[in-house]
Amino acid sequence: MNKIFSSVKQFFANPWLSAIVVAIIISLFAIWYGAWWSLFVALPVVYDYYIGGNIKRLHAKLYEKYRWYQVVWAVWCAAVFALVVGVVVHMLLFRWEQPFLLTFAVVMAVALWCEMKSQSKIYLWIYGWVHAIIFATVVATLIQLYWFQMFVIPTGSMESTLLAGDYILVNKVSYGPRVPMTPLSFPFVHNTMPLNPEKASFSTSWQRDYRRLSSCGQVERGDVVVFNFPEGDTVVLEMAAMSYYELLRDSRLGGSVAERRKNIAENFTLAVRPLDKKENYIKRCVGVPGDTLQIIDGAVYHNGVREAFVPKRQYIYYNEFTQKPIKMGIDHLTGEYLELPITDDELSKYADTTRYRLKKIGGAVSGSSLIPHTAPKLGQRWTIDDMGPIWVPKAGSTINLTPENVAMYERCIEVYEGYDVEQRGREVYVDGAPTKSYTFEQDYYFMMGDNRHGSLDSRFWGFVPEDHIVGKASYIWFSVDPAEGSIRWDRIFSSIE
Repeated sequence: MNKIFSSVKQFFANPWLSAIVVAIIISLFAIWYGAWWSLFVALPVVYDYYIGGNIKRLHAKLYEKYRWYQVVWAVWCAAVFALVVGVVVHMLLFRWEQPFLLTFAVVMAVALWCEMKSQSKIYLWIYGWVHAIIFATVVATLIQLYWFQMFVIPTGSMESTLLAGDYILVNKVSYGPRVPMTPLSFPFVHNTMPLNPEKASFSTSWQRDYRRLSSCGQVERGDVVVFNFPEGDTVVLEMAAMSYYELLRDSRLGGSVAERRKNIAENFTLAVRPLDKKENYIKRCVGVPGDTLQIIDGAVYHNGVREAFVPKRQYIYYNEFTQKPIKMGIDHLTGEYLELPITDDELSKYADTTRYRLKKIGGAVSGSSLIPHTAPKLGQRWTIDDMGPIWVPKAGSTINLTPENVAMYERCIEVYEGYDVEQRGREVYVDGAPTKSYTFEQDYYFMMGDNRHGSLDSRFWGFVPEDHIVGKASYIWFSVDPAEGSIRWDRIFSSIE
């Protein structure tokens, strides 16, 4: 047995086998990523590392022979040390309120002295951890960017499918990983630095266009999807949970939009975020590109067909007192409580009994708070339980632009696709030219929370563009009740439906 184990161990320790396996993995990733040209550099390095050893031997010879090479190598090692240790020191002592360059320079000076004069045991021990941290950071970042990412549910907008305190895994391969559009970013955080929620964790000095790698599928109706909040490009830090554009519609802040914008800028702290650094939201997709949606009494209909049953969808009801006998029952298709007809025998049986009726309360939301934020037709007002019909834009599809529907699609055309939209009387202008129609350049989706009366979703801020999609919520890997701090053992490792 030991002999077999030794043979297997020796086989896997073969440098040629290691080189072939690593080369295959790198080649597949480069082809998938669309950067096949990188193989001209990567494959020779793999061969040299596992087989040739030329770079290692050359490094040893140069280090022994030339003083200048020793200095260059020491500066490089000190810079790597300062980058990792300096970040930890700066985060704990200054919380990013002082320039990081000062901390980096001090730590690097200490590290350079250690490299050139005395590599003490403590310094070498810390450097061992620096190498481990760098390796773990690179591997974990690649996994997070291109495979899956972990999120925690902050609110109850998806109750009872997802609860506040659920830790979920989001599969990015399902819809194709999105290539980072803001590459210069602090690892493992989204848009603000640790211990300082007002400090941006990214730099916009280098930005890339939207691109998505090949996927296993596409967004379908009923999927629970994580995406960047479409209205999250501008954030009021003092009220981060509220949409900036919702504040602009609040007449209490000024008579005109310009006045409100000025008042907000003068009295609050604003943060501007690129597309992939907007806040992450999670909702259920109820409308895919090309669908015509209508919400009737809280139920969603797409193309005239009622949505598939959502097992844990919930509404808010209130009890209505009545002396009229009623009977309540459960609709086994939708899971909702309904008033059922009463027979003559039941009428005499319940004649002297006080009864209560359950009634939805979702219809009370003002129509001006919902898309398109103005009445689509004169005298018509939508509610969260009764909206539509609404057509969901599809890439390559053309619509007739009219004064009646331009408010619905204005943000899609202007903000997400980059064209100026203006209405002059009965005429609609796109980029200064009168336009009767418009052809959309990307797909859009309509998202709603399963807590239908406790969710800010597409009914309020509109469509989700395809380039905002992050991934598909797949599993709950951990869950903690935020009120009690207790672990919800029954939710751990459960799938999300």
